[in-house]
Amino acid sequence: MEIIYNVAENYGKILGGRWRRLGPKSGEDFYESVLEPAFKKAKENNDSLKFMLDGTTGYPSSFLDQSFGELARNYGVDEVRKVVTFETKVFQWVVDYINRQIWDKSE
Repeated sequence: MEIIYNVAENYGKILGGRWRRLGPKSGEDFYESVLEPAFKKAKENNDSLKFMLDGTTGYPSSFLDQSFGELARNYGVDEVRKVVTFETKVFQWVVDYINRQIWDKSE
């Protein structure tokens, strides 16, 4: 089964920085409240987890590193890539950034 998570609709259209102390909708909050629990559930049930990226005003690199980077650091890039996918028409650079600048460098 595929679990679909729409970031803009289910988390927020305006995303923050790395940590909660810097303001709302941080990468740290997204990781702890959404990403890690969803990843664990998908992995446990042998599901895929697709993130719909369109609809936000943008993705700060610090948000991406603190959320998707933390996931790879904690669970391993290979395991994360088996479960997590992305869909976008607007933010292909985000997918490329996560793959090349975060996950490839976490291996």
